[in-house]
Amino acid sequence: MTEVDARPKPDEAAERARLEYVIERLGLEAERLDAAISRSATSIDESKRHIWSHQRDMDHAEKASMRTEVGVAVSVADGSVAARRRVARLLDSPYFGRVDFRADEEPDAEGYYIGLHSFRDRDSLELLTHDWRAPVSSLYYDYESGEAEYATPEGSVHGDIDGKRQYKIVGGSLEYMLESTLNIGDDVLQRELSESTDDKMNNIVATIQREQNAVIRNETADVLILQGVAGSGKTSIALHRVAFLLYRFADTLSSDNVMILSPNKVFGDYIGSVLPELGEEQVKEIDFGALARTFLTKVTDYETFSDQVIALLEGADEGAIARMRYKASTEFVAELDHWLASRIDEEFAPAEIRHRAMSLSKQWVAGRFATMQTVPLFTRLERLAEAAVHQFKSKLSEGSTTGPKWAAKDATAVRAQVRAMFPHKDALALYRAFYEAPNREGMFAPAGRRTVEHADVFPLIYTILATTRHPGSKSFESVRHLVVDEMQDYTPIQYAVLRQLFSCKMTILGDSNQKVNPFSASSVEAIRRVFPEADGLELNKSYRSTTEITEFAQAISRNDRLVPINRHGPAPAIRAFDDDAAQSAEIVALTTELRARGHRSVGIVCKTIARAQELYGVLEASGADLTLLDYGSEAFAAGTVITSAHISKGLEFDAVIVPDADAGTYANAMDRSMLYIACTRAMHELHLTHTDEPTAFVDFALTAAR
Repeated sequence: MTEVDARPKPDEAAERARLEYVIERLGLEAERLDAAISRSATSIDESKRHIWSHQRDMDHAEKASMRTEVGVAVSVADGSVAARRRVARLLDSPYFGRVDFRADEEPDAEGYYIGLHSFRDRDSLELLTHDWRAPVSSLYYDYESGEAEYATPEGSVHGDIDGKRQYKIVGGSLEYMLESTLNIGDDVLQRELSESTDDKMNNIVATIQREQNAVIRNETADVLILQGVAGSGKTSIALHRVAFLLYRFADTLSSDNVMILSPNKVFGDYIGSVLPELGEEQVKEIDFGALARTFLTKVTDYETFSDQVIALLEGADEGAIARMRYKASTEFVAELDHWLASRIDEEFAPAEIRHRAMSLSKQWVAGRFATMQTVPLFTRLERLAEAAVHQFKSKLSEGSTTGPKWAAKDATAVRAQVRAMFPHKDALALYRAFYEAPNREGMFAPAGRRTVEHADVFPLIYTILATTRHPGSKSFESVRHLVVDEMQDYTPIQYAVLRQLFSCKMTILGDSNQKVNPFSASSVEAIRRVFPEADGLELNKSYRSTTEITEFAQAISRNDRLVPINRHGPAPAIRAFDDDAAQSAEIVALTTELRARGHRSVGIVCKTIARAQELYGVLEASGADLTLLDYGSEAFAAGTVITSAHISKGLEFDAVIVPDADAGTYANAMDRSMLYIACTRAMHELHLTHTDEPTAFVDFALTAAR
């Protein structure tokens, strides 16, 4: 336990006086920025009116000069607006911590105040707060009292930490101040964790722990794989790492160069406020569904991941499961890759091209094709056809042959001869041919007319990328850092696609214990085979749930590496009801009770989205005030939410209700994963209800209660 002395300090009056001074200086800076923004707005408006009134009298150079002046004024105004936002955040809470550090060969320690942003007094030039990402701020997160050091561009600074303090400042007023002689105090952490959650994920700069800080400030890894247990804060840490990298490499990295690959739009909205809270612009977001649309819209229809999950939860056949398992292996990636690479040598058959008494020899065809070895297969064939058409048109224009002028049908005829040199017309036909080998018989089964199974979606995209220069790839060229969340739900072939599309640094994070589809989940080891150069880190301490909820979830699906935070609350409750009507009535009453007790967010987490939709109709008809989150939802909602375990991944609620915790609903390995995910969404309270025989996965709790 961190040593914390909560008694009033002799210098508390001095701390309060300093806070008043900082608030005063921030207020003056806010007034200055407000005036600057107002002047800029007036100047821009006047310049626009001048251009409009005198545009007929201005030459091209004058117009260009005025447009440049307006552009500069807008840029200056944007900078002032951004600075004003930072000052507004600091006015509410200028800093949350202080570290007293005496550098070697210095007689006295200096107190460094740590906040969301740096702030330098414009008159005295004194740095009143240090950005939490600044090099000196690492002292606050990484060290106890005694010897310490921090890195700067000029080298490491060594010295000693004499003391650390933590502050809770809200609305510019000091609520409490704690002295901490060790790491960031459990007392402050407990206070923060015990509060009700907001409707969005918040920044955690005031409570970043040492092991989390190591992830955030890792600036050397090209690919960082972060395995974090449920509630370890891995998503928040990944976003804070993005904010740190944007700060550290501000000259070469901007928010326009960062992209987050998230599991769905609801989750993207839920995490959307973290970076703006940290003073950074929101970054681009995408999901694997959007990638599929980019490459397959004009190729074939396909099952989505949610379609696959729904089918599995309803009971998929063994053949479909076998196909999923096969295409989710690292061996499959190597097998498909090798087969695609061998097609040119084994199946391309150069031949003489004849058209309108003209010809191009087989040797010309083979030689021209050989000059394009670095070009993907189908693109090579297209360019070979273009070169052949050009040769024939040149012969006509030179008069070396006679006949009518060259027409579109002539080009079509030449292209048809080139395409006939390779037996597969496109990437889809080539991918289908992969399964014609006897050892792969039965491993390809369409999901419907012109529809491929989800297990085939990314192998097909990989085939497209390996054989064609697809224009969709260009949209990702500006991305210099990619964050991939829920890593365990993506197969090795999906990571192989990411490797093809994104030649940039990556942060890949997830929890192998929270897999949605156990037949196609990826382990850290499997991801490493695609990214052998990756660094790996683990976060094993869980901060989200109380000890009672964590132990309950651990009994459902044990992770021996998980270390729970020592925060207590009521034990999870399991309640039996005679029928669905009684269960629904209790859920309505329970949500009302939970909200009345101060829980701002309540999650009703069902096994499937179909059940969530059904129960939503029943509860809404009973007068419950709640929001349904399904696969079509794009935003997270405050208050009471009903959804499925799949969609709830990554979200957290003050209290969670899990309906239908019976043996028929939660029976197999996939159901166990869904139940674990549902239970680990709860921060303070967990309630399970059922009508039939309870699921065997909670027998431990029922036995203990007898």
